[in-house]
This record gives sequence, structure tokens and C-alpha cells, in this order.
Amino acid sequence: MNTPLKSVTPQVKQAPRQRAKEQTRKALLKSALSLYSEHGAQGISMNKVAKGAGIAQPSFYNHYPNLESLLEELRLQLKKNYMGPISKAVLSMLKDYDVLTPEQFKQQNRHCLELIFAATFQDIRLFQHIMQDRPRFESTAAPGFGGLLIELQDEWREVIIQGLELSGRSFNLSFVLLCLDSASAQIHELILGCHEGRYSQEQAINVLSKNLTGLFVDLFSNPQ
Repeated sequence: MNTPLKSVTPQVKQAPRQRAKEQTRKALLKSALSLYSEHGAQGISMNKVAKGAGIAQPSFYNHYPNLESLLEELRLQLKKNYMGPISKAVLSMLKDYDVLTPEQFKQQNRHCLELIFAATFQDIRLFQHIMQDRPRFESTAAPGFGGLLIELQDEWREVIIQGLELSGRSFNLSFVLLCLDSASAQIHELILGCHEGRYSQEQAINVLSKNLTGLFVDLFSNPQ
């Protein structure tokens, strides 16, 4: 009769410990993100991350083998959170290109831009540091999350190519990259302009919607 109790008791005791460990991991990730948003890559250290999470530095090793592994997990989270809903919206817009009216396509394009601006302005300081750390040449190692924009742009390329393929179109990769680089440059510059108060998000999105709708029309009408 005692056997079932013995098998259940350890599980009951382990559950709170596991929850506490998970909460500490989340606190460490939050601390690292806050430090990067505030100070950039140079502001992150194991001691500062641990202190921000409310634990001693030696306890850090109970959760991550090193600082790099924590930053890698955080990078993947940022990438997923930023790309997830936006990618779905863009892919839906592109694959339905032939059945959408010009006005419907423009509205969907605007919706995608609104998602991008909303995600970015959740933490504009984070976006600024990522922009600052972005490598300018392929041989340059990206500090912190500086390579994240490169990765995101690679994923945008795949989303656009998938949209073209789903619509049954052939395409020229160089033209896809040209359109993507042009779109990215405009979006990044206007986001920073909004942050600096040179114009409103509404104004920026209106201009971007017009410009990027034209880019997509060119891409789908002249894939070669």
C-alpha cells in the first residue's frame, strides 16, 4: 500500500523545484535582453545577467553552461517572436496575389507593415542596438545580436520565394534580392525616423505601403 505513495511523493517535491528553475531561466533571459537593450553587446556579462535575475553568478551554471548558450537561446526567441506572425501575413499576401484586387493587396501589405512597426516599437532600443551591431561586411563578426537582421533578411527571402512558387511563378534570384534589400533599407530608415520624431508612424507606413506595393507588383509582374 505504501508503494504508490513513495512513487508520487518525489514528483510532488520536484514540481515546485522545476517551476522555480524555469522561472530563473526566464529571469536570466529577461535580464540579458534588458542589458542589451540598454547598453548593447558591451553591456552584457555573466555577472550582470545573474545579478539582474536576482541570483549569484555561480548559480548561473545551474541553468546555462556559459553566457553564449543563454544568448543563443535569446537570439532564437527574438527571431521566432519577430518573424512568426509577420511571415504568415506576408506569405498569405504573396500566395494570394492573383486573387486579390489591387486595393486588397495594398491593404494586406499595409497590415504586414503595421505588424513590423508594432514588433519593433515594443523595444525600439533593442532595434537600435541590433542596427548598430549589424556587420557591414561578410568577414565582420557580429557582436551581440548584430547578425539577427541578416538572418531575418534571409528568412524574408525564403518567404518571398515561397510566395512566388506558390503562385506558380518563376523568378530571378537577383531581382528578389534587389527588391528585398530595397524594402529592408526603406523600412529600417523610416523606423528610425519615426523614433527620432521626424514624422509619425502613420505617415511612414503610408509611404512604405505605396512604395512596397509597387515593388511587389514589379516582382510578380516581371519575375525575370
